[in-house]
Amino acid sequence: MCYNVRMKITIPKFVGECVSLLEAGGHPTYVVGGCLRDSLLGKTPQDWDICTAALPEQMQAALIGIRTVPTGLSHGTLTILGGKMSVEATTFRRDGLYLDHRRPDSVDFSASIEDDLARRDFTVNAMAYNPKEGLIDPFGGQRDLAAGLLRCVGDPLLRFGEDALRVLRLVRFVAQLGFVPHPQTLAGAKERAGLLRAISAERVQAELDKLVMGEHALAALRIAAESGVLAEILPEFTHCIGFDQRSPYHNLTVDEHSFVALVSAPKELEVRLALLFHDIGKPATATIDEAGRGHYKGHAGVGAKIVRKVLKRLRYPTKVAKHIEKLVAFHSKQLPPRPDVIRRFLGEHGEVFTRDLLKVKAADNSAKAPICGDRSQLYKQLSGMIDDLLAAGDCLTLAGLAVNGADLAELAPTGPQTGKVLRELLKLVWRYPEKNTREYLLAQAIRLLEQKKTDKI
Repeated sequence: MCYNVRMKITIPKFVGECVSLLEAGGHPTYVVGGCLRDSLLGKTPQDWDICTAALPEQMQAALIGIRTVPTGLSHGTLTILGGKMSVEATTFRRDGLYLDHRRPDSVDFSASIEDDLARRDFTVNAMAYNPKEGLIDPFGGQRDLAAGLLRCVGDPLLRFGEDALRVLRLVRFVAQLGFVPHPQTLAGAKERAGLLRAISAERVQAELDKLVMGEHALAALRIAAESGVLAEILPEFTHCIGFDQRSPYHNLTVDEHSFVALVSAPKELEVRLALLFHDIGKPATATIDEAGRGHYKGHAGVGAKIVRKVLKRLRYPTKVAKHIEKLVAFHSKQLPPRPDVIRRFLGEHGEVFTRDLLKVKAADNSAKAPICGDRSQLYKQLSGMIDDLLAAGDCLTLAGLAVNGADLAELAPTGPQTGKVLRELLKLVWRYPEKNTREYLLAQAIRLLEQKKTDKI
């Protein structure tokens, strides 16, 4: 049954022009997919897609004076360019067999919008809109939108078996929309989770990023863990799922603690990924004492090594991966609110890493047992201290010292001693920033050079 619902949806001017030109050429054309779903939810879509009865060459002929790019001719897809906006236009189609559980081996173009909607993943994405006809909703997508429900179009096992990425998209939509999977859809996702091994690392990375940044990431991560999806895309995390920490400092399992910490953090990708992985080394380092309490000596370092492999496999950019790995490695490090300690840490690790580490530590602590107390004030104090030290212009690195290698070369022959002396002077001004003067540091350099010469003798 096809529901034609009269309603007014605001379409960007350029999208409306494309629809009008194609319709004027005798080709029924509709706005479809996520942009329509988001419009019905009262959100502003980021991307717009249209579907039409026109074949690619007919689209090009109808879109007079508008630039098009043939981005997927075998699937009937053109990208229409209009200033800063681009619209993806695809011919109505029926998909052939999905032999690789990812893409159809063939497609048949169709003259029916219903055929095209029938091949889509979820009912909320299987609607079409045309200003003349209104909403075309053959599978109850509007009803499921109102109910906050994610339901497959047709048989879930068939839908997920065709394209395994749909299993991961289900969890991602939970994170972004806050919807609940229909029981049969969730059961189908569980049964087909193993097919996620057919998905490329780049696609897994993209979906994982959207998942952890979602407004409802906690619910999505819980579903991903319970359904087996998380174990398939992050097998290294499997041992964390349901792992009892047996500690008075932790009243949550490793996975639940990690999820709660993650959603407690700002929506910053590298910080949230670090929190997802920060305790991944605990199962491998667990020991139980005579009282039955768990201990995890060295788990941060072990976890960092695991994370390095995970992020490399998922093809994260090297700079991003190293930052996340380092956050995991340092997440247990204590940072006392002492200016000399923070100057040194800033000097050795930089402002960006130091601030991100504080975010990780604050979120980590917020997900611990009440016995750990609220350390939010400590992290605010440390953040304020960073602001003050940077505003004061305190020397943090060798570049900020009042003397340099050339100055020391005038005191003694250059060599490996020079670098060592400069580092000693830097440690000194980390403790006593007011002593970062040329006169004082040169006097200290002479003393250190003489000392090193004596040590050599």
